[in-house]
Amino acid sequence: MKQNVLLRNNVKITGHGSQAMIFAAGFGCDQNMWRFVTPAFANEYRIILFDYVGSGDTDIQSYDQERYATLNGYAQDILDILRALNYHKVIFVGHSVGCIIGLLASIREPERFERLVMVGPSPCYLNDDLSHYMGGFERKSLEDLLVMMDKNDIGWANFLAPVIMQNGDRPELVKELKESFCAADPTISRNFAKVTFFSDNRDDLPKATVPALILQSSEDAVAPVAVGEYVHRHMPKSTYKLMKATGHCPHMSHPDEVIASIKAYLVPIPRLAVRERQLHKLPCGFLSFTLEGKISLANETLLEWLGYAREELQDRSIEVVLTPASVLFYQMYFFPMMRLHGKADEVYLTLLTKTREEVPVRINAACHGHAGELAIECMMLRDGPRRH
Repeated sequence: MKQNVLLRNNVKITGHGSQAMIFAAGFGCDQNMWRFVTPAFANEYRIILFDYVGSGDTDIQSYDQERYATLNGYAQDILDILRALNYHKVIFVGHSVGCIIGLLASIREPERFERLVMVGPSPCYLNDDLSHYMGGFERKSLEDLLVMMDKNDIGWANFLAPVIMQNGDRPELVKELKESFCAADPTISRNFAKVTFFSDNRDDLPKATVPALILQSSEDAVAPVAVGEYVHRHMPKSTYKLMKATGHCPHMSHPDEVIASIKAYLVPIPRLAVRERQLHKLPCGFLSFTLEGKISLANETLLEWLGYAREELQDRSIEVVLTPASVLFYQMYFFPMMRLHGKADEVYLTLLTKTREEVPVRINAACHGHAGELAIECMMLRDGPRRH
């Protein structure tokens, strides 16, 4: 079974780290498209590359039209690969539709994923006037694309490659993408195009439990900025990065920026796990929350003070644990101070327990960046003067 899966998806493994990093291509692409990015991670991670059945050097006899009639079939392929290699807590890096395939896999078996990195994700490529969602394409345009593919007309590749790649000053990349489109089995490509461009996975975004980095190109005709922002708004634990890169394939046209963005997001992971354990054991209270005011971490001491379980406060607004007077103080003074100076010393607030009892505290706070996202961290001592 293991060997069959690895042959089916043309799995290649390189790199030297103990943690795995698996790369999933977008529509019409194969694993070679990641060649500008993967060497930057090969010293720290085991690199897993694969192809979708019907592209690259895969076992085309394994193609099952019923299995691959939805993106769930492709998601199952990823889980099959990870299961065959016995990998858990992997870093998943996906491009375009590969992002959604990875998301679906992580929803099914979240324990196999530690982070998702999404390069140009789109949960729905179709414009939806009823919900005011602009996916980037009108239905008629995509139906015309399928008609061209039905005729086995390479005109579809000539049309789609420059739209996806953009960066007209890099004709060699447009040529490579077009050749990749034409190299795949035409019947399978047509089926994959239909699944890719006519799927609507918007309802799957809130089901995500694995932290994710969304890398959005500043100009992308296939997955516009509004789509990346939509994904970020609807995916819990997501971090959004708007890049200077243009086009839908920044891992090819602007690999240095993609590499730097991924590294900035991933570097803190090992340190954060150790640090989080240390913070939970502190004798003082500790609270971390995002610039949007969502609680990301409350240590065991603070949870004991307030009478909450950890999951009851996770991603809740900080205002839930503040008295009305402290909410006003937080909004009018504390938060603006943090935005302006990045720290606040000897601030007095009053917290509210789950049973609505008051707990006066003295706070020292500072802004810190973790996993590519700024957070406000507060050290707290009890029994400060009751001022708010």
